[in-house]
Amino acid sequence: MKKSSLIITTIALASFAFGGAEAQAVVSSTHTSDNKINFTSGEGVVSPPVNPINPDNPDVPNPVDPTDPDNPGTGQDGPLSIDYVSNIKFGEHKITGKNIAYKAKNANPFVQVTDLRGASDGWSLSAKMSEFKSGNKVLRGATLAFKDGVVKAGSSSNISVAPTKSDILFDNTESKTVMNAKDKGGRGTWLTVWSGTDQANEAIQLNVVAGTPEANTEYTSSITWELADAPK
Repeated sequence: MKKSSLIITTIALASFAFGGAEAQAVVSSTHTSDNKINFTSGEGVVSPPVNPINPDNPDVPNPVDPTDPDNPGTGQDGPLSIDYVSNIKFGEHKITGKNIAYKAKNANPFVQVTDLRGASDGWSLSAKMSEFKSGNKVLRGATLAFKDGVVKAGSSSNISVAPTKSDILFDNTESKTVMNAKDKGGRGTWLTVWSGTDQANEAIQLNVVAGTPEANTEYTSSITWELADAPK
């Protein structure tokens, strides 16, 4: 019994001795080091189009819009740029005696904007459409609707405030707001994507009035997209 007590006592004293040595350690010297990084605006930077379905996916399909295969993007450089806009296709249809809403063939058409100014000033994207024409022939009364768009960041880790989007009805040549980034928002890359069924996308529809189409005629309209360096 005495032997056992002696061993236990020795261990306890050793532990106390080592613990006491650790407790007496003091800091003898300190110094600080600096870590620095400097940024300038993305002047001259070209931001390529991202995957509209999953912007974080680096394997961007080629082309990004299979219905619009010859569209590589605008090639505009920064620091504030429109990077990509889909050309909307409606295909070929037989003339009917009714008003018809034709659905876009594109499954995931989108518009992409990048702000690399680093100034948090905000921005606004607007658009206006010309009449559908073929030479001097006009598709009178035609309107084009973009609805149910979804705003996506080019990177899911982007902490900037997202721009807001608007449904659009092109019914004349007036400019319509598409996206609007308030002050301190919209930094980095942002998309509005109008996703729907491939070959029958209800998010984008061309409304044609009965009695206006002419046979064997392809009508074309242009949308002019305008990016301003301040919000609306």
